[in-house]
Amino acid sequence: MREFKKYAPRQIAKYVLAFFKGQFVIEGKGVFEFSNGKVLVSVKMDEDAIKMCKEINDQASLMSKRVIVDSY
Repeated sequence: MREFKKYAPRQIAKYVLAFFKGQFVIEGKGVFEFSNGKVLVSVKMDEDAIKMCKEINDQASLMSKRVIVDSY
């Protein structure tokens, strides 16, 4: 389980995609779980935590769909 000192959605998304399943902590925000490359939203989360999950999942989605195009 990794602890992030500050909220950085792109950095956290890299971690989520690399390990695919597990947990991480954001200092001052709490413990989050992820599975299949997505942060899981639970019923107990407050509105701010749900927004963070959505932002991280959006970043992970963008990172996994990038296509590298070679110029001719």
